[in-house]
Amino acid sequence: MKEYQLTCQCGEMVPVRAGQAGGEILCSGCGNRLAVPKFGVLSRLPLAEEPDAGGHPAWNSSKGLVLLGFVGFLVFMVAGVWLRLPTQSPVQAAAIREQMTKKTNAEIYDAWKNHLSKATVERPQWVVEKQYAQQTYLKQGASWVLLLLSGVAAVCGLIGISGLVRSSQ
Repeated sequence: MKEYQLTCQCGEMVPVRAGQAGGEILCSGCGNRLAVPKFGVLSRLPLAEEPDAGGHPAWNSSKGLVLLGFVGFLVFMVAGVWLRLPTQSPVQAAAIREQMTKKTNAEIYDAWKNHLSKATVERPQWVVEKQYAQQTYLKQGASWVLLLLSGVAAVCGLIGISGLVRSSQ
């Protein structure tokens, strides 16, 4: 907000805001009451100098890039790493082993002969195995994209830091 300089009889310059126009204020130097002129006259007085707050604005594009870059880096990196964590297979090996212990050797041989021996060395994939493989493939692809985005965010942060360094010199 603009402040104007009102001069007291003692020589003290008293800052006055537009909202004080038409009122009275006390001089900080001598304590005299000063009549603040109406706004038309007040607006023609010299402006009071605002104290320098370090010469730099509190927020600028470089600081924004630093914040955006490093927050993006953290979010994308955590999400990318999380997607790379191993997930549980839909095939429950322990349950299969338990069922196998309940079967006789003849029943196991018949099941193998009727179902799995026809598939030569490999057996056909079950639907849940195909879905698991597709999900794993998609998760890996998405994690690479997120890790790439975290790199882009880190570069944005570094550009912001370089802008802050340049502006402080």
